[in-house]
Amino acid sequence: MEKNGKENGFSAYTICTTVKIHILYISTPTLPPKSLKQSKFRYCLLYQVFRLISNFKIMKKIIIAIACFLMASCEKEIIVNQLPYETRVSIQCALEPGETPTLYMYRTAPYFEQTNLKSLFVRNALVVISDSDGKETLYIDSVYNFIKCEYEYFYAGRKPVIANRKYDLSIDWEGRKYTASTVTDPVPVQLVRVEYVSEFFDVYGGHEGVIPVFRDITGRTNYYRYEMYREIDTTMVHAEGDLHSPCIGDSSVIVYEISRSVYSNINYDPGDEIKIVIEPAYTHNDGMEGEEGIVRIQTIDKNIYDFFEQLDRQKLSQRNPFVEPVFLTAKQFGNAAIGYFGAMTRSNPVLFVFPE
Repeated sequence: MEKNGKENGFSAYTICTTVKIHILYISTPTLPPKSLKQSKFRYCLLYQVFRLISNFKIMKKIIIAIACFLMASCEKEIIVNQLPYETRVSIQCALEPGETPTLYMYRTAPYFEQTNLKSLFVRNALVVISDSDGKETLYIDSVYNFIKCEYEYFYAGRKPVIANRKYDLSIDWEGRKYTASTVTDPVPVQLVRVEYVSEFFDVYGGHEGVIPVFRDITGRTNYYRYEMYREIDTTMVHAEGDLHSPCIGDSSVIVYEISRSVYSNINYDPGDEIKIVIEPAYTHNDGMEGEEGIVRIQTIDKNIYDFFEQLDRQKLSQRNPFVEPVFLTAKQFGNAAIGYFGAMTRSNPVLFVFPE
């Protein structure tokens, strides 16, 4: 049905009965009869196309809504088959002149295995450290970790380590043998002072920073690492998240922080003053002045440096998509084990007080 206000054109509206919808035509210039019919046909055709598109969009939204409802209202248990896994051991031992040896030996485990320090510790190994004075067999010892609420196990010796001496390590475990050697010749640096910055930025975000300042040792390639003894409680926050430890309760505990990162003097001139910015493992209480820590700089040998440098780059690759994945490569123990048997010494201690 159609209404025309003029003989040769239209100025009111036309009803397209095939689609049962009113389409309003605004007044148009006068058109010849043939053009008028073509225009009305085009309008009706365009409407039907528009209606189909609109219906498709509505149906698409309905389908998406139904799919979301089904996904949210049902669960499916997926079984992940564990691939064959060959256990390796991790051996870590840093000899320090004047201190007795401590060696950590733990086995590696597949990702989905439920573990703790007790189950991972290698108990039945024969661990022997020897020097020019003879051999010493290490015994199993432990200390309680109040943060993790479990014991940390290790092999300990009774004879203090002597400086500038070669030491050999021999471990026998379930028919396997692990050997390595080191010389206790790292030289301690003079820690001049410890500075502080309220915020610095790296790939992990913004953090407060403790800045040890020390003078490099001339005439050799040196490797360094930061450490701090301090008192913490559950009001503090760990760098990886909130600190929750039922073993501490309302009390506090002394912790030993060691930096994940290690440093060398390769890019410095001999005798330069070196500054390194460290994110503390635990934040201090905001607004509370006077919190203290004892800071030292470790001088470590290349065996220790190589191991922790790989660990640092490995963690960086997990956070930064533009960094190539890093795998722990064979070092002192070849493919038999990961870890190190090395030597270290410490600088003079400096009392550091958090300024805010």
